[in-house]
Amino acid sequence: MASNDAPTLTIGVLALQGAFEEHQRAIESISPSKINTVQIRTPDQLSQIDGIVLPGGESTAMGLIGDATTGLWEALRQFVQAGDKPTWGTCAGMILLSERCVGTSAVITEGQSLIGGVDILVCRNYFGSQISSFEMSTPAPPTPPCTNLEGMVDESEDADASFPGVFIRAPAILTASPDVEVLGKVVAAPCRAAAVVLRELERKIEAGENVIQMGVVDALERKNGGITYTDVRLHKDGPAPDAESEEEKKETVVQERINIDLPGASDETNAREVICAVRKDKILCTAFHPEIADDLRWHKYFVGMVLASKQSS
Repeated sequence: MASNDAPTLTIGVLALQGAFEEHQRAIESISPSKINTVQIRTPDQLSQIDGIVLPGGESTAMGLIGDATTGLWEALRQFVQAGDKPTWGTCAGMILLSERCVGTSAVITEGQSLIGGVDILVCRNYFGSQISSFEMSTPAPPTPPCTNLEGMVDESEDADASFPGVFIRAPAILTASPDVEVLGKVVAAPCRAAAVVLRELERKIEAGENVIQMGVVDALERKNGGITYTDVRLHKDGPAPDAESEEEKKETVVQERINIDLPGASDETNAREVICAVRKDKILCTAFHPEIADDLRWHKYFVGMVLASKQSS
């Protein structure tokens, strides 16, 4: 039920590059008198908003611009890690919120500039290049956690209907940690470049090798504010009881920490069941572009997260 006493929301949209204006239009159209949006380009603006959207676009370009903008990337990390206000990453924004990604851009020499916050392993450009963009049905978004705002409830909407997911050079989530809620999955074959990345990653996992920066695959992890190349291995049972050397001790720490299960591929089509939407606490991620679809349900879900957060603060 809508309420005239509901607070006015101010939602920021990161405006370094990408589809930020489309998100603004979608969000403001839900409740023009109760929701304002602001384009975020500087760190000081983050204190003025109730939530933020990291839009689709080019994650490499965003990372380069963000790193070059004094204090912005670190301020975004602090905003996300504080967990006080909701954050939503779509497509490229989802990559930025991931803790690990594979298939990073060849133009980045020191790794994809991630913000982090969600323990997911993302494959960049899983669904193909710009010319391979397409639309497919994806699971319906959950019911918004709070609807006490004018425009949030539309009786004509079919809440259970599939959502038209628009995938433009879209990433896919390969794995998610147990503390991440999976909101949607799709079955799709990786593009040729992504298939090469996954085959190489699978080979290295089977061989128990470390994953290092190379021509076809990177595995990057944000740690302590920096980027490191993560070790990817098969399941391990823990430290060996007689591990004495420093190298053995280091090895057993890695064996305990890393546990990656890649989604299996169909023998006929190479299609895999991959994750397209997740939530962890106040962080939402979607692999597709809801701002392009003629459907406001994901935007209403995020507005509901922002509204619930503000009313509980």
